[in-house]
Amino acid sequence: MPLEATPNEPTEHDRDAAVAFVVEAVAQLLDVDEDTLALDAPLEAIEGWDSVNQLRILVFLERELGASLDYDRFTAAETLGELASLVADTEAAGART
Repeated sequence: MPLEATPNEPTEHDRDAAVAFVVEAVAQLLDVDEDTLALDAPLEAIEGWDSVNQLRILVFLERELGASLDYDRFTAAETLGELASLVADTEAAGART
């Protein structure tokens, strides 16, 4: 018997939208080409990724989501994919209505 998804669990569509949102935000804020951003690449490998820009991205994402992200999880993220998962989980928890 398949397990049913919980109401606060992001769907595949939610995750795809979160990936697009995070990639676009990082590309825009760091002035890099979206095509150069791989979801599994280390964030530190992205040109312009530093502590100041990391905070700029956090503030931008939170403003656009209209909700706070889990700061510990944000700072622990090592890839764009992990940031996208954080965004998808935050949205699924009800950040956007």
